Amino acid sequence: MHRWLWRGSDRLLFWLLCDTVYILTLFAVPAFRPLPFAPFALAHVAGIAVGTLVMYTGVGAGVVWFPFFTLLGFHPADAASFSLFNQLAGKGSGSFKYLREGMIDWPVVRRCVPMALLGVSGGYLLGMVLPHRYDPWLLLVFAGVVLYLLLALLWRKVRSPQADEAPEEVPPASRLLVVGSSIFTGMLSVGTSDWLIPHLMRRLRMPASRAVASGIFVMFVTALFFWLLIGFGVLLGWRDWPANPPLLFGTVPGVMIGAQVGSRLVRFATMKRAQPAVFMAVLALSTGHMIYEFLRRL
Repeated sequence: MHRWLWRGSDRLLFWLLCDTVYILTLFAVPAFRPLPFAPFALAHVAGIAVGTLVMYTGVGAGVVWFPFFTLLGFHPADAASFSLFNQLAGKGSGSFKYLREGMIDWPVVRRCVPMALLGVSGGYLLGMVLPHRYDPWLLLVFAGVVLYLLLALLWRKVRSPQADEAPEEVPPASRLLVVGSSIFTGMLSVGTSDWLIPHLMRRLRMPASRAVASGIFVMFVTALFFWLLIGFGVLLGWRDWPANPPLLFGTVPGVMIGAQVGSRLVRFATMKRAQPAVFMAVLALSTGHMIYEFLRRL
């Protein structure tokens, strides 16, 4: 049985079948029904779309999920928690796929994961102590971070590569970047993979597909650790669970399906070449939306 599951998990049809069984079970048994059908369908479709986009481009899901949840009226700390839980599901599903295909750069992962865990711990603590009156300014910080990521990629596109450039080892500065970006991950759910993927492509001259796979795996480990911190804080009475958790019943399985779809798009040469351009387009749209949210909440 386990061999059939292992072999079947490599096929998109297997995941679609699991999703169909999940939905039918959820609505066939009223006691299992966490949401009415319309909100569930909207959340599920949004999860599939976000999961596909994230696994295809490597842009952090927080860049998309954080604006989505704030648009629904969530407090930024809750939006970050929900965003990271969805990233845990989506990046876990995608990392499993990339792991099987041998696309992850393990030396980069070994050097970056400890720094990411240190940074996300700091961001988690900051998110707990900041008063709600600073929420609009957190949105502005989010927009600034995403704008920086966009400009960094644009600079890489216009800068002429040197003839003697060769791939580098992970320098100490990269570890500081991971710590700093992971602080934003703990506060705003954006940072680690969004900063790390452009850095791997620009500084280490890593191919986009390999940088995406490595960055997504680092972010998966970071999101898992973040939710362990949340669980620890709830057990000690330091904080409550994020509001409206039934929404996750729609988004999480959708993200897992989208992750399987998006991770397969890089097999097509045209889609692989378009990865950086789509990455930058998503960053630009998210920046504009967050600036609008900041102005609306002042």
